Amino acid sequence: MADKDEELPELKAVYDELWSDARTMIHDMKRSIFIYSFTGFITLVLSLIMIGTAISDWNKILTGNIGTFTYLYAIAGTLGSVFYVAFGVLLLYWHQKLKNRYARLIQVEKTLRD
Repeated sequence: MADKDEELPELKAVYDELWSDARTMIHDMKRSIFIYSFTGFITLVLSLIMIGTAISDWNKILTGNIGTFTYLYAIAGTLGSVFYVAFGVLLLYWHQKLKNRYARLIQVEKTLRD
């Protein structure tokens, strides 16, 4: 019981700090959630460029116009584009998950701001 009594002032200090910075924290959280969607979108756009480059490299191989590193570029481009697509989708998934998780808190902040 004595441990709990010693923890109460520390917890109160933490809660007071959270209370005083609540609006700033929510604003920062909204920005962080936005970064997930922005980065996911940019990643998917870049993956399209990588896919185009990989297709070009595979076409070079199929036509016999092979340079020194063409196989390496084709394989790395293919694997990299698959990774980029998966990573972009994962970022967009996390954006949606965090947006849904904190929707109520963000809505409360909007009503307090108005």
